[in-house]
Amino acid sequence: MKNRRGGAFLAGIVLGVALLTAGCFTVGSNFVSAPVKRIEKGVTTKPEIKKYFGDPFRTGLDDGYESWTYVYNRWSPFSQARSKDLYIVFNKDGTVRSYTFNSNLDQ
Repeated sequence: MKNRRGGAFLAGIVLGVALLTAGCFTVGSNFVSAPVKRIEKGVTTKPEIKKYFGDPFRTGLDDGYESWTYVYNRWSPFSQARSKDLYIVFNKDGTVRSYTFNSNLDQ
């Protein structure tokens, strides 16, 4: 009888942990945001950006200029949503034209 109780207790713990983690959902990669301070318009290049942040989550065009987006979003029913994003637009010569960084994570 004692073994059955211990097994039920362990099963309850496993089920509880599974329910707590099952509600989490993540999009993107948790990129390191410290290098954002190193970005200089007209100076920082695409290879440098890739070195700092890795491959972009998505690429596109912004008014004819190439753009890269880095995204990290994490949702959970048990806590506040966490997110950060970095949007970079490049000049035709491959240097940064403009960028925007937003986050509600502790940096």
